[in-house]
Amino acid sequence: MKKKDEPVPSQDLRGRVKVEPGEGAVQVRWQRGPLNIFDSRLLRDLAQALKTPEVLEARAVVLRGDGGCWSAGFAVEDHLRPKVREMMSAFREALAGLRSVPAPTIAEVEGHCLGGGLELLMACDLALGASSATFGQPEIRLGVFPPFGVATYERLLGPRPARELLFLGSTVDAQDALRLGILNRVVPDGQLGSEVAKIARTLSSYRPATLRLQKRLMGEDQMSALVRAESSYLNELMAAPDAEDGLKRFLEKRAAAPPSTPAARSS
Repeated sequence: MKKKDEPVPSQDLRGRVKVEPGEGAVQVRWQRGPLNIFDSRLLRDLAQALKTPEVLEARAVVLRGDGGCWSAGFAVEDHLRPKVREMMSAFREALAGLRSVPAPTIAEVEGHCLGGGLELLMACDLALGASSATFGQPEIRLGVFPPFGVATYERLLGPRPARELLFLGSTVDAQDALRLGILNRVVPDGQLGSEVAKIARTLSSYRPATLRLQKRLMGEDQMSALVRAESSYLNELMAAPDAEDGLKRFLEKRAAAPPSTPAARSS
């Protein structure tokens, strides 16, 4: 449920990330347009927010997108050769920041959670989704792949669910996301915030040193696997002559579509 003082989503594509105290936890919130599409700048802002004293000293950290949408992905134009290395570097920085948060992180997911947005969710320790939320890794439909997903999903979800997500590129509802292991819980619309706050209070009641050590030991090796996948993306996938064909077709289709249609979404 939206708070009264929550910003109304706008078409401002500069984006922003906010860190603020919440019930039982520190909240990290982002907003960039109605679908919260990340670009390299917003990814770096997120990485910096995750290094603030408020986050590093918190007992639990809740992440969420403003305006009823987690994120519909990363800007497709940033996947093209002039910008792709910068985008990958910014994404790695954000993921490293997220994985290095000492306290448990909780993804509070409403609306669309697609592409790189889903990878960010999967880097969180726990994830709760509203019953109307949607999830997917559509990159394969554009001829590319999600590096963090390729590097970690088999370990995080198991081989069959991981390959279902990455090979098919389908969008799934919250119940299917629960079945696949993306979510810990599905919560009725309007009750998500209170359920996340309840979990945050529980985590905050436990011994911080134990939670932090447990998290550090459980999360080892994910970033080294990401570096290998990122190298293959940049040096093998993007080196092919037709590497950008699917991305460019998407951008051409989006340019020709009315702004309110699904063609405006990213990956």
